[in-house]
Amino acid sequence: MIDCALVDAVLAEAWRRGSHVHGEEHWRCVTATGLELAGDVPGSDPELVFLFGLLHDTRRENDRVDPDHGPRAAAFARRLHERDRLQLGEARLGVLCHAIELHADGHVSNDPTVGACWDADRLHLPRVRIDPDPERFSTSLARGRGRLAAAASLRAAPPTWAELVDELGRKAGPGSSPAV
Repeated sequence: MIDCALVDAVLAEAWRRGSHVHGEEHWRCVTATGLELAGDVPGSDPELVFLFGLLHDTRRENDRVDPDHGPRAAAFARRLHERDRLQLGEARLGVLCHAIELHADGHVSNDPTVGACWDADRLHLPRVRIDPDPERFSTSLARGRGRLAAAASLRAAPPTWAELVDELGRKAGPGSSPAV
């Protein structure tokens, strides 16, 4: 179950949380965008998309070139799983770690969850003066009109983690709303 206690535990161990480029505000924006996409991408797993947004850049050493930040963040996710902080089955953990590990490598994916994760991050590339290549979006939804503008508007005032946990509860459906 994803709740604010899990978010707090991750944030307590996150590196460069205060970075204005790859820090917590960016993580919240990617999570919000990912949840929007997951709601419209059949077969995607909103919980994994949430966890991707939370974890994908938590192991950056700098805001420039850091090719190993994805693998380090995936290893962090595995450690959280080993400590029972991430309660996922092995298959779901594998999908999450795959998405985190390769998120900055420019791949596309046919997996709806991985695609929603990668697209959510890429929709926020303009914050670092990179125009996303539409051919690098995995979902047709990410290429849709207004998606880049919606992502940009999130950067002005990203939702809080509590709001994102509540949104996840709505996406996950009745009877599975997370505790805040």
